[in-house]
Amino acid sequence: MKVLFRADASVATGTGHVVRCLTLAQRLAQAGMAITFACRHLPGDMNRWIAEQGFALLTWEDNDPAASPPRLLQYLRQTRPDWVVVDHYQLDAAWEGSLRDGVGKILVIDDLADRPHHCDVLLDQNYFTRPQDRYQGLIPPTAQCLLGPRFALLRPEFSATRAELLASGRRQQAALKRIQVCFGGSDPTGETLNVLEALSGLSLPGCIVDVIVGASNPAREDIEARCQNQPGWHFHCQTPHMARLMAEADLAIGAGGTTTWERLCLGLPAIVIAVADNQRQISQEVADAGAQLYLGTTGTISPEQIAQTVLTFARNPALLKSYTDNGLRLVDGGGTHRILEILTSY
Repeated sequence: MKVLFRADASVATGTGHVVRCLTLAQRLAQAGMAITFACRHLPGDMNRWIAEQGFALLTWEDNDPAASPPRLLQYLRQTRPDWVVVDHYQLDAAWEGSLRDGVGKILVIDDLADRPHHCDVLLDQNYFTRPQDRYQGLIPPTAQCLLGPRFALLRPEFSATRAELLASGRRQQAALKRIQVCFGGSDPTGETLNVLEALSGLSLPGCIVDVIVGASNPAREDIEARCQNQPGWHFHCQTPHMARLMAEADLAIGAGGTTTWERLCLGLPAIVIAVADNQRQISQEVADAGAQLYLGTTGTISPEQIAQTVLTFARNPALLKSYTDNGLRLVDGGGTHRILEILTSY
């Protein structure tokens, strides 16, 4: 079976689309499928990283995300992939429909429910109280919907680490001894530095802080320098050990994107700041489910607010425990396997 992924990453849009596509691609490759990525060249893209994972890669220079360059069209004519996976906020039914004669099936990954899609399967892994209403009139009536964090695209190490955590009872011993700070691959709004300012003014004896950034973070040198000047602070760039670092942490401070489902799968309580408009509703709904604390949107949260919220958790282990339990109930880590079964059943 041949699968083409169409996604872009950049400093401006973040890396989440490509990261979750890579997660699914790796699982499909393990099942024997031939994987190809189609991505534009953009500042802060992940094209080199995709190639280093061993996947075939079609790239091109074009400001229009809906452009179909000759290389892509030739690939479609010659290969006729069994599935095309589209994960892109600037692509819709018009682009997807233009592929219909040259592909088998189309899987669309979406979060926004703000435009029509021409697809056979639609995946929205986000938590909403009424997910069944979101895509009415936007997809063909025959399309299968995979909705909610039951289908969250998580790498296999998260389900494995979850099993280890549950077996060890580690999450039953709530206390704030280690904090993780992570705002995705590029952190375009500079939220990491805001959080580090908040933490530098706190007195948390013996508390370790792990600061995680992506290689495309424009402030990574400044962030690394600040970590070097603080005892117990550790800097991690493009780490392959995210699941382990989350398992070791007692509290996360981060964005409301794809990392949300990783944290919930491992029962890691979080203070969340939405760094994009599409993260606001999702962050609030997960907070309403008692699985994280949502502070608000980027640019509106002061270091003092962050510091006071961290102190609230430090003084209230029972609050940490409640967020852990609710998070573990929302996400079980089996989503990628469920999607594999669905794709191979067509």
